[in-house]
Amino acid sequence: MTTTPHEIVVQEDAVRGGHVNNVKYLEFLERARQPWYQAFGQVGIRSFMAHLSASYKKEAFLGDRLQVHTALIRVGNTSFVLQHTIVNQNEELVLEAEATLVSIDAKTGEKIRVPDEIRRLAR
Repeated sequence: MTTTPHEIVVQEDAVRGGHVNNVKYLEFLERARQPWYQAFGQVGIRSFMAHLSASYKKEAFLGDRLQVHTALIRVGNTSFVLQHTIVNQNEELVLEAEATLVSIDAKTGEKIRVPDEIRRLAR
C-alpha cells in the first residue's frame, strides 16, 4: 500500500459559489485516508491529526471526477506524514496536501513509536 487512489465525483452538496468549497476538499482527503486508518488498526494503532497543510491549485466543479492519491512519505519517531494529491479527469493538479499524524496505542491512548509494519510502507 505505497499509494492508494480514491475516486470522487463532485456532487451538488460540495459546490458553493460555482466551484468546490475549500472545506469539502478536507472531507475528500479524510475519505481517502480510510484505507490507511484500517491498516493502522490492524497493527494496533490509532492516529490523530497533528498538522494539515493544503495548497489549492485549480478549481473543481460539479460533476468533475477527482482522483485522490495518498502516500506515506515520511516517518518520524511517533509521527508520520501522508501526502495527498488530487487531480481532475484531465490529469490537472487540483490540490496538494500533507497530513502529519501521531501514532497512538489503540488500547492505552498513549503516543507510541510508529510500528515497523507502518514504517515499511513509506516510499
